[in-house]
Amino acid sequence: MNENLPPDPLTPPRQGMSMSAIGECAEPGPIDENFWEELLTFIEDGKVIPVVGERAVTIAPDNDLLYDWLALRLAEEFKLPPAGLPPRPSLNQVVTAWLLRGGSAKKIYLTLFQILQRKDLPGPGSTLRDLAGIRDFDLFLTTTFDRLLEQALNEAWLGGRGKIQAYAFSPSAKNKDLPDTSQDWAGTRSAWTPIVYHLLGQVSSIPNYVVWEEDALEFVCALNQQMREMHNLASELKERALLILGLNFSDWLVRFFLRIAKQRRLSQRDQERTEYLAEGRPELLPKSMVLFFGALTKSIQIVQCDPVKFAAELAGRWRERHPDAGRERMLSPPPPSMPRGAIFISYAREDLETVWKLKQGLEEGGCVVWFDLERLKPGDYWPAELEDEVSKRCSLFVSVISRTTETEFEAYYHMERGWAAARAGKFSRGEPFYLPVVIDESPFEFLREPRLSQIVNATRAPGGVLPSEFVAHVCAVQQRRTIQPTP
Repeated sequence: MNENLPPDPLTPPRQGMSMSAIGECAEPGPIDENFWEELLTFIEDGKVIPVVGERAVTIAPDNDLLYDWLALRLAEEFKLPPAGLPPRPSLNQVVTAWLLRGGSAKKIYLTLFQILQRKDLPGPGSTLRDLAGIRDFDLFLTTTFDRLLEQALNEAWLGGRGKIQAYAFSPSAKNKDLPDTSQDWAGTRSAWTPIVYHLLGQVSSIPNYVVWEEDALEFVCALNQQMREMHNLASELKERALLILGLNFSDWLVRFFLRIAKQRRLSQRDQERTEYLAEGRPELLPKSMVLFFGALTKSIQIVQCDPVKFAAELAGRWRERHPDAGRERMLSPPPPSMPRGAIFISYAREDLETVWKLKQGLEEGGCVVWFDLERLKPGDYWPAELEDEVSKRCSLFVSVISRTTETEFEAYYHMERGWAAARAGKFSRGEPFYLPVVIDESPFEFLREPRLSQIVNATRAPGGVLPSEFVAHVCAVQQRRTIQPTP
């Protein structure tokens, strides 16, 4: 916080808060200790969702802003004359200049996708790494289209060896909502890795994400129209506070976004909640925005602070309270639908805790693994896609054998194993597909398994711990089959 701030101390919120940092600011002074104490308490209680904007996305090693860097790279790719651009152009300015010269709009998205796919792309800077290290955040929202947040989370939570689940809104997408994370199957929810949701789309080779202001207008309007269909996202936005860092929208877009997120008038006071926005220097902000948030709307206050410095201070204080954080092994929940070529795990719900360990062991070896969590909800659940995933799309099939699977004579996993056994006959001799894995002291009798399992060597994995040789072999087979089509 700089010296130009009003003398009134920050009053910490009662139930939640919202912070946004836009632009740059001078060296921040000390923030009131009560402010930090209550913010950290709400974070530890799972009441805060961080929202990452483009001014919070920095790159290594010098914490340069990614989107300033992207703007320069895009201008170079399009060979735009420097004289027609500001010294430090924004992405919006580069796109506008390109379109005014008659450039193809589709080429913008493809070129950005190609730039972000390059092997020499800088890694995430300190801001994303600091936020990723706070283990009490289980959901991240971002208004950016890059994947650096997922990379920072993967490195912080999974040592760079797993995969963080990311979802993205698109006006035309069929499945655009967050997954339902309200269930705590087998007590594992607290050990799951966080989820990332891209509010304005995720980078791809087609125009399906926000690059400039016209895109932002279309996406925000679509969010407003379709929020009722996205029950899980709407619930999260309504029930939890937002910690918004680096949101670089124009003033009216900021207001529109917050109105959608909170689902109430911004000028409507909330007697139980005080919200804060951390901003840059007042002279960098539109006067109407500062007036609206800082004066007319008592439930939203502006805090002048650089998001890089704010994230560093927040992460440092959180680590002081949690010195042992990061030592525990985390679980990456499977996505709602199976990635093509993944290893399919067939299991009984009673064995879920052990199946998590199987999944983690395979992922640490470099495998892509999937199992169906939806079956754990009450009622009969038979997705139409499940048979195709086993019969056509998975690269390998792991049949988890236990006392439960050998006792139950009628269950959904027996149907999965029947599909897998039928497909196994299409593979040539010596090519593995159906992999029986015994997780307890069950004998190798396989009374309930398909007949195929009688001639396939089973692997013992007591408590879900797989032999390293098995993991290496399976991952090698999967990698080979993702390049060549499987039967």
